[in-house]
Amino acid sequence: MNLIKTSILSGLAQLIRIFTGIIVTKVIAVLIGPTGIAVIGQLQNLLNLSTLFSGDFLKTALLRFTARYNQSENEDVADIWSASIKIMMSLSVITSILLYLFSNKLAIYFLKDESYHIILKTLAFSLPLFVLNSFFLAILNGLKKIKLYIYISILINIVSLILVCSLSYFFGLQGALFAYVTNQSIVFLLTIYLIRDQSWFKLKNFRKQCFDKISTYKQLLKFSSITFTAIVSSSISMLYVRSFLIENLSIEITGIWQALWTLSTLCIGLITTSLGTYLLPTMSGTNDKKILNKELKDSLKILIPVSFSCLALVYLLRDFIVLALYSADFTTMRDLFAWQLVGTLFKIVGWLFSIAFVSQGLVRISVTIEIFFALLWCILTSLFVEKFKLDGAVYAFALNSFIYLIVVGVVYKKIV
Repeated sequence: MNLIKTSILSGLAQLIRIFTGIIVTKVIAVLIGPTGIAVIGQLQNLLNLSTLFSGDFLKTALLRFTARYNQSENEDVADIWSASIKIMMSLSVITSILLYLFSNKLAIYFLKDESYHIILKTLAFSLPLFVLNSFFLAILNGLKKIKLYIYISILINIVSLILVCSLSYFFGLQGALFAYVTNQSIVFLLTIYLIRDQSWFKLKNFRKQCFDKISTYKQLLKFSSITFTAIVSSSISMLYVRSFLIENLSIEITGIWQALWTLSTLCIGLITTSLGTYLLPTMSGTNDKKILNKELKDSLKILIPVSFSCLALVYLLRDFIVLALYSADFTTMRDLFAWQLVGTLFKIVGWLFSIAFVSQGLVRISVTIEIFFALLWCILTSLFVEKFKLDGAVYAFALNSFIYLIVVGVVYKKIV
C-alpha cells in the first residue's frame, strides 16, 4: 500500500477521530465547562505516564523491528514479540500495583481532589488491557495490515465517544474521567475478536523462551528509549505548563488554554498520523539514504501545503469553531489562535524529520532533542506568561516549535 492510499485511509480514520473528538469536547464543555477540561487534561497526561511505565514505550520499537524483520522474512520477529510482551506485562503489573496503592496521593496531586482515587484504582485494573491493545496494534502496523489497523483505530474513537458522552451526561466529570480510563480496555476485547484469524496471531509467536538472547532485549530497550523519553518529557512538560497556568492565572483560564491545545493537537494528529502510518514502517524497512531522502521529499511536498491550508482554514473559521466545539465561556481563546497555529505548523513539519531519526534508530539524537525542547518549552512558558499572561503561553509554543524545526532540519542534513 503506497503513501497516497495509506494517507487517505489514515486521513479518513483521523477525520472520524476528530469528529468524535469534537462531539466529546462539546459535551464536556457544555456539561462541565473549562474546569472540567483542565482536569481531564491532567488525567490524560497521568494516563500517558501510566501506560508508558507499563511498557507502552516499546510500541514504536515493536513496529520498527516487525516491519524490518517481516520485510526480510526473518524468523526472529517472534523473538521480538515474545520479549516485548514479557516486558510489557511485567511492567504493567508493577505499575498497576503502585497506582492502586498510591491512588489517594496521586488524585490529590494531579486531579486536585482525593475523591477521584476510585478513578485511578479503576485505571490500575485496566492498564494491562490498555498495553496489550497497543501491543497488537503496533504489530498490525508493522506488518502493514493497514486496513485492519485503521478499522480498530476507528473503533477506539467510537467506543470513547459513546462512553464519554453517556457517562458525562449521567455522572458529570467523574463519569467522564471513568470513561477515559476504561475505553481501550473494552476495545481490547474487540481487537482480539478481529485479529483472531490472522496467520501471525498464534500463541507460539508470543511465548518463545528468549531470555538467553540478551541482544533481543538490548535492541528493544535501546530503541524504545526514544519513545520513553518523548512521552515522559512531553507529559511532564504538559503537567508543568498546566500547573503553572493554574497557579499563576486560574483553573478556568487554564481550561481555555487546554481547549485551544486540544484543537491544536487534533490538527497535528490529523496530518501526522495520516502520513506516519505509512512512513514509519516504510522508513524503518530501509537503510538506503537515497530512498529515505526521496520519502522525505515526497512527504514534504504533501505535508507543507496541506498543513498550511488546513490551519489557515481553522484560523478563518475560529469564531465558528469556538462556539461549535465549546461554548460562549471559551470565546476569549479566539485571540490566541494565530500564534498557536503558527507553532502548530512548525511542529508538524519538524515532526517529519523526527520520524526519520526514529526510523533509523538514532537514539542519542532523538532523546537529546526531546529532552532539550521539553525543558525549553517550560522555561519559555514561565518567562512569557509572567510578562504577557495567557498570550505568553502561545508565544512560547510558537517560538519553541520554530527553534525545534530549525534544529531537526539542520541535524537531519548533517547526519542522515
